[in-house]
Amino acid sequence: EELLDLSMIESGQAIMRMVEVPVYEIVDDAIERVYDQSAAKELELVHDVPKTLLALCDRDKVRRVLTNLVHNAVKWSPPGETITIHAKDSADEVLVSVYDNGPGVPDDQTERIFERFYQVDASRSVSEGTGLGLAICKHIIEAHGGRIWAQGNSKGKGGRFYFTLPNADIRPE
Repeated sequence: EELLDLSMIESGQAIMRMVEVPVYEIVDDAIERVYDQSAAKELELVHDVPKTLLALCDRDKVRRVLTNLVHNAVKWSPPGETITIHAKDSADEVLVSVYDNGPGVPDDQTERIFERFYQVDASRSVSEGTGLGLAICKHIIEAHGGRIWAQGNSKGKGGRFYFTLPNADIRPE
């Protein structure tokens, strides 16, 4: 199913329903979807998202991106840690970030993790996955005209993932 979804998004056949969406609601939905997994590891999920911040996006597709990023943070975080989600107005974009305290991604692999089927190190994998989640995230965000990246992840400082969406308060001329 993920491979079919990725193919549809890559080919431009997936329809993006671009509407004004409160980012706060998408974040709450994503947190709710991973709550059971985070509770099982006694992880605290916190967010710093202004209730008035609006993105121009497809709510369901962006919720999928954020849920995937938060799920990965839950998967890699040691028990008892905190996962933080931020969102802020950044000129004509909305910048969303997900921080965790897991092992992070080595600097030399931050670009490759968004490739289909790529996994950092299968030997340290907590659970098996398809290797398509971050590739799907990348294509969804790019279909919105945004960017997605990982940075500052080396030296065991945890995962740091970012993506941008169009700011609903900025209208193209």
